[in-house]
Amino acid sequence: MKLYSIRLIIFCLSVFLSNAALAQTTLSSQDRKESKDASETKTLLKGGVSPKIKSFGLSFSPLVQFGQLGPQQGGILALHLNNKWEIGAGFLGSMRHRNEIYSNDLRQQFSALSLAYTPNANKLVHLSFPLMIGVIRYQDEMMLASMPGPGGRYDNFYWRNGRNAFGLQPGINAELNVHKYIRLFAGANYRLAIGKDELPELSGLSGQVGLKVGFFNHKINHKK
Repeated sequence: MKLYSIRLIIFCLSVFLSNAALAQTTLSSQDRKESKDASETKTLLKGGVSPKIKSFGLSFSPLVQFGQLGPQQGGILALHLNNKWEIGAGFLGSMRHRNEIYSNDLRQQFSALSLAYTPNANKLVHLSFPLMIGVIRYQDEMMLASMPGPGGRYDNFYWRNGRNAFGLQPGINAELNVHKYIRLFAGANYRLAIGKDELPELSGLSGQVGLKVGFFNHKINHKK
């Protein structure tokens, strides 16, 4: 199972990186065609005649996950560039009352850098390739048992001060452009936990549904 998980992660990363490489190759080809002076220094914000950042956006995405890690909820705040790239911060945590239904899953939270590549965001239905890299914190039974508190060992979410591991979560989503400022998405991902305090319960396959709310493709007027 562990070998299968590692192979799945490697495959997802290769898809993400190949799309990134293809996008960079396309941009470089366009720059060569549009630039009148091949010796001019290229920069991120302005490359010759054609600027590389042509639009930007900002969105917040509330979402829920379900699967081998138990029910989780959270959100992602992201900056959009050229209506293709997203970079931001995300958080996912076990639902507060999920123990009433799921008594065997490990309570945990995932704080991460969030990246995504969406090659055809203007299409009504399109694919997106998200990647989250961060820290997984989970409850430590020994620590919880030794902590005082009038509400018992789960009072004030003592589990947040437990152990942690490095987390990597690639995935794939299908997105629907509901409105100019709203996108609905659903997909699947796999979270891999790595580190000294890594546990099998921290890695697993999950489904995901959510909503992106914000503006995604605000054009930048570059003065010539």
